[in-house]
Amino acid sequence: MPGGGISSLVNKPTTHCTAPLSKLAMVRFDPTLEKWVPTAPEDEVGYGPMGTLLRAGPKPFLIRVLNPDNYEQGVFKFMYNENMSRMEAQDDAYLENPNDWAYQYFKEKNGGFKKDYVNDGMDPQSLILKGVW
Repeated sequence: MPGGGISSLVNKPTTHCTAPLSKLAMVRFDPTLEKWVPTAPEDEVGYGPMGTLLRAGPKPFLIRVLNPDNYEQGVFKFMYNENMSRMEAQDDAYLENPNDWAYQYFKEKNGGFKKDYVNDGMDPQSLILKGVW
């Protein structure tokens, strides 16, 4: 979700995406609504606000709860542009710390280590430590 803040996440599709059309059918931009919309019910499934709180902390949680429509639009746009599943696109680490997220994102694009943001910190030991904190 790189860009200029949460409002930049809901812009119209970019033209640089070269992913196969069949994969991009997960989400589409509806020009009449001027919104990103999922094309199948399973594209709306991801983790809830508590998952955001556990994975990335209070800042992304509050953004998600206080501005749910922009959050969803950002996820759908990221799904489209990066050709990824909803679970991967719900990368709340961007909302927590955009600079570190961007650094990691470009490292991955250049063949570096791919961080698993979906499962990171969700093991039982980490969850217990988060609960104690």
